[in-house]
Amino acid sequence: MALSMSSTFLEDYEAATPAERAEVDRRLDWLDVAREEQKTPAGKWHTWLYLAGRGSGKTRAAAEDIAWYGLTHPSSLVAVVAETYSDARDVCIEGESGLISCLPEDSIQHWNRSIGELFLTNGTKYKIYSGDKPDGLRGYQHHRCWTDELAKFRYARETWTQLQLGLRLGDDPRNVVTTTPRPMALLKDLMDRDNVHVTRGSTFDNAANLAPAFIEEVRRRYEGTRVGQQELHGIYLDDVPGALFSRDMIRYRALV
Repeated sequence: MALSMSSTFLEDYEAATPAERAEVDRRLDWLDVAREEQKTPAGKWHTWLYLAGRGSGKTRAAAEDIAWYGLTHPSSLVAVVAETYSDARDVCIEGESGLISCLPEDSIQHWNRSIGELFLTNGTKYKIYSGDKPDGLRGYQHHRCWTDELAKFRYARETWTQLQLGLRLGDDPRNVVTTTPRPMALLKDLMDRDNVHVTRGSTFDNAANLAPAFIEEVRRRYEGTRVGQQELHGIYLDDVPGALFSRDMIRYRALV
């Protein structure tokens, strides 16, 4: 049975197996503690772009999203893409806030860390891809994908293109993108699209789950600086420091 938070949820829950009820109970526990910006957005969108500072909880939010999707959509194919294979494996899958930590233990059939494939007992398959090898996405197709730290990718545009060409399964294939922003054309392009839901967050939103000494130190050293704006508050900074011309100056010149 594929459970979902629908109008028939209670009926579905009553008819569910103990394992399926456990999945729902764990999901509800997460929704109780998650901040609003960490919850999968409602409504129609093609890409959920979560721009936030370091340690803000964006990794957990994406892992929870694709965990729930895979559990409630049997036999689905989900891509997990990071800057490198080891980043995807060590952070997105095996990390403290990664996918495995968000899945009921008995829902996992097999995790092959050498080739980056995680299978659930319901037939769902998660597969790792690397942003430094865009062509590795050729030939694959998916129902959903999670791209982590897109702003770090060396071949961001090429990887994104190959990923979108394969995001073609089911009735509503979607992207989840989590990243601390950096000035880059692809990120700006996504922010300006009407089918992209942009969520913003700060390191300090998640202060309750971070070491107090860390919070104190980064406030003291970086608050009010460009590094603090980008790396802590997740603010997209358009211009490169020291550039002779800013983007606003170029836009102004184009209008006069």
